[in-house]
Amino acid sequence: MYHPPSKRKQLLQRIAVYSLMSITVVGLVTVLVFLMLGYRFNRADGSIEQGGLLQFDTEPDGANVTIDGTSFGTRTPSKTTMTAGQHFVTMERDGYKKWQKSIDLAAGSVLWLNYARLIPTDLSPQSTADFAAVTDALASPDDKWMAIKEDASTPVIRVADLAREDAKINDIAIPENAFTKPAEGKTQKFAFSSWDPTGRYLLVQHTYDETQIEWIVIDAEGSDPARNITTSLDVAAVSPMFSNRDSNILYAIVDGSLRRIDLGATTLSGPLVENVASFDLYDRATLTYVTNVDPKTKQRSVGYFDEGASKPRTVRTYNEESGPLQFTIDKYFGDHYVAIVHGQTMEIFEGELPRSDVSDPSSLKTVATLSLPEGADYLSIKTNGRFIVAQKGASYTVYDLELKKMTTTKLKGTTAVQGELEWIDGYTVWSDQDSTARLYEFDGANQHDIMPVVPGMDVTLSPSDKYLYGISSSADGKFHLSRVQLIK
Repeated sequence: MYHPPSKRKQLLQRIAVYSLMSITVVGLVTVLVFLMLGYRFNRADGSIEQGGLLQFDTEPDGANVTIDGTSFGTRTPSKTTMTAGQHFVTMERDGYKKWQKSIDLAAGSVLWLNYARLIPTDLSPQSTADFAAVTDALASPDDKWMAIKEDASTPVIRVADLAREDAKINDIAIPENAFTKPAEGKTQKFAFSSWDPTGRYLLVQHTYDETQIEWIVIDAEGSDPARNITTSLDVAAVSPMFSNRDSNILYAIVDGSLRRIDLGATTLSGPLVENVASFDLYDRATLTYVTNVDPKTKQRSVGYFDEGASKPRTVRTYNEESGPLQFTIDKYFGDHYVAIVHGQTMEIFEGELPRSDVSDPSSLKTVATLSLPEGADYLSIKTNGRFIVAQKGASYTVYDLELKKMTTTKLKGTTAVQGELEWIDGYTVWSDQDSTARLYEFDGANQHDIMPVVPGMDVTLSPSDKYLYGISSSADGKFHLSRVQLIK
């Protein structure tokens, strides 16, 4: 005869079931957490070890991923956890060249391989426009426009709309009242300096009477009249540069001092920083600078000035004998980083940077001290603060703040490199060595020859990333705005 269990026995049964369920849930959550942290069972020695997470993506996507010779089984974008250590990754797609790289995966880390740009196996340059000559070409920062100078002596600027499939050319003529005519028997030359950050306004350098220089701002959309900075303010500006937040505001060195130019109000500020050799812009309201040698102390300094502050702030001071001096600052994931090249040494610091006119200490701590045997002519920070780039001629050194790793790449080719290297995106450098547009990843990997180009002219992606544009020449002496289709 059946006897129902007592209340005490029912309670014990419930406690046992609930306890088992709780233990199971905790166990499963613990296992999942360990899996998310990259822990795996090593069948070879029976141990539990922590790996890392690999994230893959390509442009275009849909590429097969192979790791250490074994197909991963899915197409980009994708991800997987792997054991810590060295791995060899390959990503490939039909119609494109293979992308491959040896990587070092740290335990518990996330490594993003989301920057792989796949290059088509068939690279056939096509001309979209022909010119009798090209003396200058400069792409806008948003990749929408390519300004082209066909004849340096005339005030006509040809602007290609790279957002259009046909890259339509529009002509902009600088009005005669916006520039100074050369004297009888003298020459003149128009050359591009820079675009403003919005990609609408173009700064043009006009050289006349052999040595006289004036600066003119042109509206690529043709709505605003051309403005001559030099004649409207009656100043000899050196290295003018657009502000990052207002296209009516520029900065320039005037009489040895860094000053602010307001085109809207037609005003020139007093000296922001004195005895300036060079300067650059960081974020929307901060300028960095390097001074000339002080004749009394025989020292130079690097520092920054915040817009609206009452004075600049010196970050470091060096003796005249320290050699070339470069300085830059940026933010990476909310932390300030400072990079300084003096002579053959690059120092990288991390810490808070107070407003330039307050007395609070900056609390900079050394992140790395690196040797640059040849020094550096250029220093910059790229890709939202991740890469610190020092360049000397045809060599560039990149310190990766994410991986704490330094790489040095020597550009392929024999011709001299003129000026600072440009990037077509946050991970890819281009050069025109030996009249060839050649792409390099930030660490020198996956190099590709794309198409013949005229050295000294700009190379850029279209806004859609579908085409790479550049200026080429042909055997008949004509010049062309050419492009290669990168996304099929």
